[in-house]
Amino acid sequence: MPPGIPDSRMLGVLQAHDRTGALVARAPVMQWPVTIGRALDADLVLDDAHVAPEHLRVDRAADGAVTVQMLDTVNGVVQHRRTWRRGEQFAWAPGEELLLGRLKLSLRLVGEPLAAELPLSHFPWRTTGWTVALAAAVLLMLGGMAWLANTESRALAQRLPGLLAASAASLAAWAGLWAMATRIFTGKLWFWRHVRIACATVLGSQALQSVLHLLAFMFSLESLARFDLLINVLAVAAGIFVHLTVIAPHHRRGFAALVAGVALVGAALLLGTSWLQTGRLSNQLYMATVFPPGWRVAPAVPLPQFLDEAQSIRKRLEKRLKDKDTEGDAPAADAEDEE
Repeated sequence: MPPGIPDSRMLGVLQAHDRTGALVARAPVMQWPVTIGRALDADLVLDDAHVAPEHLRVDRAADGAVTVQMLDTVNGVVQHRRTWRRGEQFAWAPGEELLLGRLKLSLRLVGEPLAAELPLSHFPWRTTGWTVALAAAVLLMLGGMAWLANTESRALAQRLPGLLAASAASLAAWAGLWAMATRIFTGKLWFWRHVRIACATVLGSQALQSVLHLLAFMFSLESLARFDLLINVLAVAAGIFVHLTVIAPHHRRGFAALVAGVALVGAALLLGTSWLQTGRLSNQLYMATVFPPGWRVAPAVPLPQFLDEAQSIRKRLEKRLKDKDTEGDAPAADAEDEE
């Protein structure tokens, strides 16, 4: 090829997609280097206000390595959570996507192996089965809890339909709100994915509570069964984190720090409020769940020790009642003194 005359063969293709995956710009690479930006004389022109007129330059060395030189840009380029700024240079590996403004930039070189053809999508039987199974498990769990709480069958028959309908509506509303947010930021709805996340959160929270109650019963560690509300807070925080990663999977670390911080503050407020009101970190005084006696591993408490502990509890309760009576009589005595 004579010098000064560009090679007419295509060397690659530059493509830019928006956050929904839709193609917004494409340009064939006929020679190296190529420039990308909003300027009309750029090889790939991008219509994005967060992109500089001359944002970056892409070049390929004789050994085939592709390098990116940052030009006069303020926002730079994000590569694997690292931001490259003005004047910096880095290697661009095949198959990687660069975040440029609000767009994703990809480079496909001639000679690169192509991925296998994807089959056409069919009805998602597996994910649908998981969704139905999780939703049914949540409703069965709520029905079982209502059955344990109601000893009369007539009261249970009156309450159960409304409880299940309200639970299903709440689940659908919660997943619908997250699906709307996902549609706004990614262009995809993913309603059933959010339903699965919500169901898994509820079931995981209840399973953790059941395990802790069982361990408390088996080994006489009552403190394990006194923080159900705190477990619910942590479970909700974990569920919200997973919901957020569906919306923006590239910000996992930021979401993890944010959700963990809010969860810690909420847990501290719950524990502090309980301490101020009752003098204890938990407002649960005793275990409400009883398992078969044969499941206990801890040795039985001797009868004299049990009586001594019961007497100690009785003394504390009598003292507390006496203190309350004293506080109740104090205003009346003050009123008589005023008269």
